[in-house]
Amino acid sequence: MSGIKVLTRWTTLCAFVIAVSLVLSVPGAYGQAKKGLVDLNAASQKDLEEIKGVGPATAKKIIAARPYKSVDELKKAGLSAKQIDSIKPYITVGAAPAAVPPAAAPPAKSAPATPAAKPAPAPAAPAAAAPAKAAKAPTAEKAAPAKLAPGEKVNINSAPKEKLDALPGIGPVKAQAIIDGRPYAKPEDIMKVKGIKQGEYNKIKDIITVR
Repeated sequence: MSGIKVLTRWTTLCAFVIAVSLVLSVPGAYGQAKKGLVDLNAASQKDLEEIKGVGPATAKKIIAARPYKSVDELKKAGLSAKQIDSIKPYITVGAAPAAVPPAAAPPAKSAPATPAAKPAPAPAAPAAAAPAKAAKAPTAEKAAPAKLAPGEKVNINSAPKEKLDALPGIGPVKAQAIIDGRPYAKPEDIMKVKGIKQGEYNKIKDIITVR
């Protein structure tokens, strides 16, 4: 009877040891199952590295080959069929993230409109023909000789040409000759002037003087 008890205890101990060994042999699987499945399309590199058999290099390859439609597409990341089978219990494939549409290229700047050429200025109207030389202004009428005031006497030694010209019978020529013949000592000396004779002197003797 005692032998049976010993055998039973030994069997129980062996079963316990085997159970502990199994638990210790799969710590990663236990921890991974506790955390949940890793999404190949969304997991970070750190999450992928926590999968048993996936190191930093493999995690980078998995991320570079995204997106995945199924676990078997891990082949495009360079994983062998054996590696894929070993990590299948710990992974899943979620919806691939929507691709971000490329930013629309900014519209090309339109070339600035070339300014319309300015119309050529209209040719200037030909200058009006210069008017013909103005007709020569009519010569001013000869100024009438100054008139002597009643009772006025003309000093033949100092009177201007106009006064002398106003004397009866004395024109501008004789008036200039009278001036050229100055001085005169007495009124009758005026007859020394060329063209003035007794007859002309008689007309002016009462209205001329020498002082």
